[in-house]
Amino acid sequence: MVLFVWYVGDAVAQGQKETVLQGFFTNDIYDCFPARQLQKDFSAHLGLEKGQRVIFDDDLFLDMNGEAVQYTAASNGKVIAYMAVGELDFVVTTQEVYEHFVGQIPMRDLSALLPPDLYARLSPCIALAEGTEGTDVPAAIEMSQCRFLQGADLEGERYYLFVPYNAPHDQAICAFIRYCFP
Repeated sequence: MVLFVWYVGDAVAQGQKETVLQGFFTNDIYDCFPARQLQKDFSAHLGLEKGQRVIFDDDLFLDMNGEAVQYTAASNGKVIAYMAVGELDFVVTTQEVYEHFVGQIPMRDLSALLPPDLYARLSPCIALAEGTEGTDVPAAIEMSQCRFLQGADLEGERYYLFVPYNAPHDQAICAFIRYCFP
């Protein structure tokens, strides 16, 4: 009973905070993107005020080979639901999962989102995907050169950061990408 009361109180308190950035990390089997630590570090980096918060989630896994069907369905549902209501700012995931989402949702054009200096610096890492107009747009950033993956042995696995077309926090997304690629 005490746990339930604490949970309800915490949910009410968290609901009153302004979300500055929300991102999901999926299929991070190497634990390169520990959400709780990143959330804490990036919040400090931004210098958030008391009523603001960053939300990162790394408990999502999508198996495109048909294994872990229920967990994959739940994780996919969460990603799609947060995108549908315009609350998800970015996803970092494997190439396989990124390619799965490319066919399902329109991606943000990173050349329009990112400041010119940052876009130019990251241009060798940019991946193209079909945009809302049916033409290819720079839609994702291959993450091998980010601070979290440099020197990591990922056995050939590649991670991509993509931004859904309706991501709500442009400035915070850009700040996070700068934080990833110092």
